[in-house]
Amino acid sequence: MKLLLVDDHQLFLDGLTALLSKADSIDIIETVNNGQEAFDKLMSGQYDVALIDLRLPIMDGFELLQSLSDSSCLVPIIIVSASSDPIDIDTAFNLGAMSFIPKSSSGETILNTIEKVMSGQKVFPDNAASDLKPGAEEWARQHNITKRQLEVLRLMRQGFSNQAIAEQLSVSMPTVKSHVSAIFQALGTQSRSESSKKAHQLGLD
Repeated sequence: MKLLLVDDHQLFLDGLTALLSKADSIDIIETVNNGQEAFDKLMSGQYDVALIDLRLPIMDGFELLQSLSDSSCLVPIIIVSASSDPIDIDTAFNLGAMSFIPKSSSGETILNTIEKVMSGQKVFPDNAASDLKPGAEEWARQHNITKRQLEVLRLMRQGFSNQAIAEQLSVSMPTVKSHVSAIFQALGTQSRSESSKKAHQLGLD
């Protein structure tokens, strides 16, 4: 099996190369440090699978996935990332990645994932590492949404008006409006309905 490892941190590449080179099923491991170089190599069709980070110079992991998809590249892609953001996971899945695993994964997990992907399986949080996708409060914390704002978001999803939310939480209307504005900014949305839909997609119900 011939692998391509793509990451802009050489220390991580060296460590992963040393780890994977012990596997009998892996014959050749090559590394590159940016997305554009990875794209050029993968388009050669010489690789069996690629392990790619999301945060890359020149062309990031998402752009790389999109470019490979547009070019009908058939090399299976495994995202190996420090991110646990559900949006990143969903985006990678929608752009054709076969798996998304954390950089903190053990060597055994990475090798098992490679084997599953090579057999045609998609390995994502729902059918693999159940702890990869954080809970609502953890996701909110990562995106600077306070517990009170999460409460406001849940009440919004239940159809409560700003006035009703203020009464429910015993806070002022300006406070509720401030929380709603912060929620819009954190979710990248512009309306209550859009925020409710995004919250549902992210499991913030």
